Parts: sequence; C-alpha cells; structure tokens
Amino acid sequence: MVARRIGRSKVASVSPTAVGSGMKLHVAVVAAVALCAAAALVPSAAYAQEIDFGQIDKFESVGTGTLHVGAPPKTIVDDGEQHVVILTIWNADAETKVYWKTPDGNRITVIPANGVQTFKAAGEFKLEAIGDPDRRVDYGYVLLGLKKH
Repeated sequence: MVARRIGRSKVASVSPTAVGSGMKLHVAVVAAVALCAAAALVPSAAYAQEIDFGQIDKFESVGTGTLHVGAPPKTIVDDGEQHVVILTIWNADAETKVYWKTPDGNRITVIPANGVQTFKAAGEFKLEAIGDPDRRVDYGYVLLGLKKH
C-alpha cells in the first residue's frame, strides 16, 4: 500500500500488483456480508444449505436484478462448474422459484418472501417470479467458484 499526501489529507492506494487471490476472496466475503446485511433490514426468513467455505476458490461475480411474473427464468449460472450462490430477496410481492442443479440432480426451491438463502449449485442456477400478473421480485446475489476435486 502506498500513502500519498494531498493537501492536508493522506490518501491510501493499493498498487495493482498487491491485489492477489487473497484480496479477491476478501472482496467476496465483504460482498456476501453486505448482501446479508441489506436483507437484515427487512423482515425476512433465512435458509441455508451446508457449505464448506474452505472449498471456495474464487469470487466470480455479484449482481442485482428484478424478476417480473410471466417473464422467462433469469439464468445466473449455466457453465457446468461448481458454485456457491448467496441469494438475497429484498423486495418481493411474488414468490421466487429457483431452478438449480446439484450433483444428485435437478432441484426446484420456492422462496415465498424476502430472505437470504445459500445454494451449492452444480453448473445451473435460474430464477423466476411466480404469482399474480404485474408482480415482481428484486434480488441480489454473490457467485463464488468452488475448488475442483
């Protein structure tokens, strides 16, 4: 880290060579905590699948979106690789249907309201809003890659 003085303030910056895989994992953890904290601000239910966080290899992406009832499912993962998906539903007036694949086969989970849920997905993860027309679901996710065995 390099510190420079600009006027009376000291500004810290990180050189590009200082950012390694440890920093990326740190960013992933911070992003996951931020999404979880956002979900804690609204009444919610929390669900979890057993995840061995020691198996996390890399941070892949973070995103947000809106699902509309009647629209086709939104694909988050479709690459055949192992992932952990931390899903936060923070504003829902419809149910969220989650299509995901595990090593044991395809699964469907319905999330009835706001909440946070983790999934260990084997290459496929899609979201769909279900319910009355003109309803929607606002969501966010953190996508983490798992080590290959």
